[in-house]
Amino acid sequence: MEKEPNILYQKFQTTGQERIRLACALEGFFSEEDGKETEKSAYGQYLKRRIRPAMEALIREENVGKMELLEEQGWFGAAELDQFLAIARKEHRLESLVWLMKLKDSKYGYKDKTFEL
Repeated sequence: MEKEPNILYQKFQTTGQERIRLACALEGFFSEEDGKETEKSAYGQYLKRRIRPAMEALIREENVGKMELLEEQGWFGAAELDQFLAIARKEHRLESLVWLMKLKDSKYGYKDKTFEL
C-alpha cells in the first residue's frame, strides 16, 4: 500500500494532461495517508494555481467537505467565489450552491442594489 502514493505522485509529476494532473493533485492533497510533506506541498502549490478548475471538479462531485478544506487555505476571494456560485447554479449542484451561498453571506455578505435615478 505504501507504493500507491508514490505512483500517484509520479503520475502527477510526469503527465502532460492537465485533467489527469488535477485529479492526481486533488486525490493526493486530500489523502488521509501520511505521505511525504514535499508531495503534499507540491499538490497544494498546484491546486493554489489551479483553484478554479479544482473547485469546479469538487462542485461537480458535490464534495462540500473538500471545498471547505480548500476554502480554509485562503486561496480564493470574492470574485472567484462568485464564479463558483455561477458554476454551481449552471450545473444544478444544489448542495454546493447552498454551501457557497452561505460562505458568501458569512464572508462577504450580499450587497443590496440601489436603483436610484
